[in-house]
Amino acid sequence: MNKNLTNQQIEDLMAQNELLRSEIVQIARLGAKGDAERLRIQVVRLSRRLRAEGDELADLLQTAVFGRGDGVPQGITRSANSAKARYELSAPVPTDAESRMELLRVESSPSLPHRLVQSEGVMRQLQSVISERGSMARLAKLNLLPTKTVLFTGPPGVGKTLAAKHLAVELGRPLLVLDLASVISSFLGRTGNNIKQAFDFAKRSPCILFLDELDAVAKRRDDEADVGELKRLVTVLLQEIDLWPHDNLLIAATNHANLLDPAVWRRFDRTIEFPRPDAATLIALSEECVPKGEIPEGWLKALASIAQGTSQSDFLRDVNRVRRAVAIGGKKEGTQTISEIIEDRSTLLKMSDRKIVAVSLVKDVGLSQREASKLSGIARETLRTALQG
Repeated sequence: MNKNLTNQQIEDLMAQNELLRSEIVQIARLGAKGDAERLRIQVVRLSRRLRAEGDELADLLQTAVFGRGDGVPQGITRSANSAKARYELSAPVPTDAESRMELLRVESSPSLPHRLVQSEGVMRQLQSVISERGSMARLAKLNLLPTKTVLFTGPPGVGKTLAAKHLAVELGRPLLVLDLASVISSFLGRTGNNIKQAFDFAKRSPCILFLDELDAVAKRRDDEADVGELKRLVTVLLQEIDLWPHDNLLIAATNHANLLDPAVWRRFDRTIEFPRPDAATLIALSEECVPKGEIPEGWLKALASIAQGTSQSDFLRDVNRVRRAVAIGGKKEGTQTISEIIEDRSTLLKMSDRKIVAVSLVKDVGLSQREASKLSGIARETLRTALQG
């Protein structure tokens, strides 16, 4: 190392070297995962920094990853090889200045694990948003604009994130996810800058921006437990929502609508409440997620009876637990697993719901009245009467 360098210059070089090492490790990690899209983004980011420093490594990296072209396009480019309009990310995602973590999770071509299953009211509203986007020219002739901001409310596990993906798939747009709980920094002033960076990036290109855990930032500003800087974050977020363009769609989700600042509600053109699922919805969900004939339909009815009023994710967790049991130990092991699930959950149910479960155990699972009575906590005489009704 040059002895004429000052201590500060040496420290700066060491910091740059450490940053370069971390960037290379990240590129290697993405390559090992086969995540080509994010690897290209990481290379673009590193190449820009190296080029600004006059380092020829920038050109070597770009040629190795992109070939000898005119450079990498900026923003999000539209893909022509798709039945629906598709847009692909080709510009670096903004990062937190200290942690170097990306502020947005990007799904350039979002997909669903299964068809979205929701109540009729929710599906109708989602379709309305899609229809508006497909009729923007017609609306413009009437001096009307499509819905640009939508708020999803409801308890955890009821399908809010899946619904955001559904809209992205149907509209053929990339889904950019900003998890507000994860971008809150110990230095709250930087959190406001992170939010602005994420919004600025999303505004520049066709996309759907999904704000997850909105209540992490947009809390009531009359909460005396919050520091002043956190309250200012609410103002930053409100300003960014106000400036959101109508060309793009902004979706926010919260599990705790009661915590939101009253001013937040006025910023959204439409609010969609996701209810806890009933048994019919859960059975419809099982038809999408469970191969026909893999486990008896009666078992799915019993699991739906025990899980109604909870969440879709709770139901699917139970269903997959039974599927694993059947795959390993056959029907006998599956029956035992269902019995264990119902025994664990029945004490949390109302008496009327336990009666429904008990009947399902006899009719659908094939247990004896004595076994069903024991598992559900329903008197055998009550169960006998219910079966005759």
